[in-house]
Amino acid sequence: MPTAPKVYYEAEEPALDFVPDALPEAEEGHPEYGEVFSQDEDTAPVVMVAAPAATFAYAVGHRVQPTPEAPARQVIWRGQLRERRPETGLIHRTNVYRLNDGFWDCYREDELQAA
Repeated sequence: MPTAPKVYYEAEEPALDFVPDALPEAEEGHPEYGEVFSQDEDTAPVVMVAAPAATFAYAVGHRVQPTPEAPARQVIWRGQLRERRPETGLIHRTNVYRLNDGFWDCYREDELQAA
């Protein structure tokens, strides 16, 4: 498989003599993130993103039931799954839990109930 040729750069001045330019004033930064935009750059578009789940409903060790008739099981792991919302097409994080039921299946928070 062919690869792109390697590019080598030559500096106009030695690295020891290089002094970076001063950062722009604070008002030139993005108000929410503090990012600095170049004078030549257009204003960045604003994209609305769904906020990630801030907290977990069940702690590790908590007993839950995946269905009302199922026996209560203990939460042995919890994490977040990235999935795309079909109505908006945006990616968001959903809390998921693994139970000590002998399987590697993870359950979403809305599939569980406290035992």
